[in-house]
Amino acid sequence: TLVELVRTPSVTGTDAEGEPPPAEAAAHLATCASCQARLALAQSLDRLLAAREWPAAPADFTARVMRRVGQDQWQTEQWVDTGFNIAVAAGVALVLAGAAGLAWAFGWLTSDPPTLAALGTAAEPWLARATAQARTLGTAALLLTVVLVLWRWVEGEPA
Repeated sequence: TLVELVRTPSVTGTDAEGEPPPAEAAAHLATCASCQARLALAQSLDRLLAAREWPAAPADFTARVMRRVGQDQWQTEQWVDTGFNIAVAAGVALVLAGAAGLAWAFGWLTSDPPTLAALGTAAEPWLARATAQARTLGTAALLLTVVLVLWRWVEGEPA
């Protein structure tokens, strides 16, 4: 029907391959004044658009588009890399937990009081130094985080 004719890319009476419209559509068009008027309007619009001079793209248009596509791909790859790293870390943690469980099951790791007391005595100086420096380490970590977030913001990347 006429809908098939109007949906063609070029409404000059042929479809995109240059074939004439189906006989039903041509027969309808020959008898319907309303459809003839619509086709004439569509044909005039088609001629107007074909004759229109289109502005040239900026000289760096292709380079800008390709750079943007590259940035989008890089950001996607970053998410994939982050997911992969998290999966690897989780796998390593599971392997270490399994090894510790196996060592515990074989009795290689014991929790007898003398062993725990020896571990506590050995770790006590390190824990005292770590708690004394915790405020400094926390402030340094906070400042580093703020600087990295600001850097990403300035570069125009989502935080």
